[in-house]
Amino acid sequence: MIRVEFLGPIKKEPIEVNISNLNQLSDILKQDSEMISWLENSAVAVNDILISDKNYNIKDGDKISLLPPVCGGWIMNYLTIYDGSLPANEITSSWYNEFKNSNYGAIITFVGVVRDENNIEGLSFDIYEPILNGWFKKWQEKANELNAVILMAHSRGDVLNHQSSFIAAVCSPKRRVALELIDEFVEDFKASAPIWKYDIINKKREYALDRSTKISGAGILNG
Repeated sequence: MIRVEFLGPIKKEPIEVNISNLNQLSDILKQDSEMISWLENSAVAVNDILISDKNYNIKDGDKISLLPPVCGGWIMNYLTIYDGSLPANEITSSWYNEFKNSNYGAIITFVGVVRDENNIEGLSFDIYEPILNGWFKKWQEKANELNAVILMAHSRGDVLNHQSSFIAAVCSPKRRVALELIDEFVEDFKASAPIWKYDIINKKREYALDRSTKISGAGILNG
């Protein structure tokens, strides 16, 4: 049997199916009227690896995950997830103190703050950690090739207006490398990291689809 999970704002319990490729899964899901609107925008991962080929071979025991568009105490290679808003001063100070004596000529930090707009009370976030791990690991490897280090902290759950939900930093011997790398990292984070954003309105979460980005390969099950 194949287990199919529906992540982020797709409010559907996991199902088990007998299939050998994603074409067959597409046919099954299209029979569910509630899934039709998600198929066009959702990417697919098999065993937490993003897939872009509908003919990809599916084996018994595999896990398939559907990932809708993303917004952009758990640690892995300088990646930390916090429940609730980020203690920005504490995080940035600890990073600076840890790396200031490591002979890096530049430590550049980006702090994202929730804005008070469109009558929201704040934002809320869901995170799919297995794929986030792999995505961050690739960025860390890219940074290491440039003798640099990437640091990241992100919130899980509710973050009210004027509080921080995302902090990133690059430590590099060279200023230009740090400037370019922090820009590339933050832009790709907004496009690719499996983190879903919700507006908090009247203390309820509403998926911010209009401000979310399709993951590469989205719509594979819609064709």
